[in-house]
Amino acid sequence: MKGFDIYHGSGNVNFKRAHDAGYRIAMVKATEGKTFKDPKFIANVKAAKSAGFKVGAYHFARFTSPAVARQEARFFYNVVKGYLKYMDEPLVLDLETNHAGSQLVASMQAFFSELKKLTGHRLMLYSMGYFYLSNLKGHHPGIPLWYARYASSPIGVHSYYLWQKSQSGKVPGISAYVDINETGPDYPSTLQAEVKKAAPTAKVATTVKRAVKTTPYYVTASKLNIRKSPGGEILGQLSHGDRVQVLGISAGWAKIKSNDKAVYVSAKYLTKSQSATKAVKKAAPKPVYHKVVRGDTVGALAKKYGSTLKQIKSWNKLDSKYTIYVGKKIRVK
Repeated sequence: MKGFDIYHGSGNVNFKRAHDAGYRIAMVKATEGKTFKDPKFIANVKAAKSAGFKVGAYHFARFTSPAVARQEARFFYNVVKGYLKYMDEPLVLDLETNHAGSQLVASMQAFFSELKKLTGHRLMLYSMGYFYLSNLKGHHPGIPLWYARYASSPIGVHSYYLWQKSQSGKVPGISAYVDINETGPDYPSTLQAEVKKAAPTAKVATTVKRAVKTTPYYVTASKLNIRKSPGGEILGQLSHGDRVQVLGISAGWAKIKSNDKAVYVSAKYLTKSQSATKAVKKAAPKPVYHKVVRGDTVGALAKKYGSTLKQIKSWNKLDSKYTIYVGKKIRVK
């Protein structure tokens, strides 16, 4: 199931058009820091719910300590508490920058602890790529993950509720570029939802899926085509160092697990040894992202980060006028 996340900078959203185009989940910005309330939060939540979306709300963190994190949690709750009836999706802490130094993890945990005291609503953590893997992974037990990684797969994690796969999506009914999300293995299935709704004494007929044994392999090619069948239609690409779960290998083709489907890649470019990919991965520069503030221009950002106008335009799929939006994350290096 696919969806998107929005804030006031997304403009006026025609949720019905977006829903008709197949999008089903809308994650709406509510607050930031201790004082900022998104001016379109209430309108977006109500319109999304009315159009048939599953709705959630998120808070962008600015906290510098556990004490400030608790203040931000209370502010977030006070803004959203009157609209929880519209929300099927969790309340989210958006944590992608470190203002708390060595207290980052303690501050995150204080935020969730405070929010749990205030509401029984489900909670979730949003974070991205290298920042998450280096700072937060393993430190939010019981709190599902909404993971941002703009690649062919959510590299670095195998357990996640949502995957933010693009920051430059175009959705019918939304004029601005938006972040595109896709449900992950931790997202509740329709069957699970129906079982939860059933009375405790009711007998629910279910089909039990047997665990499928898989073997982890790593991609050794710079790019590796994913195919619908051996030698068949190309569905996408994997990158060097990507970890895949192999169901079996036959006639030079590896059958791999992709969510609930099986697809195929050339077995020639897979290895069981992660160490065989590390040297190249270390040499490859890590993408750098910048959150646009008022006054930023593509030319100034290119100069600041040692990139070029052409590179920033290509990475972020900008229009011919190099339009960027305040509050949007763009790749700059």
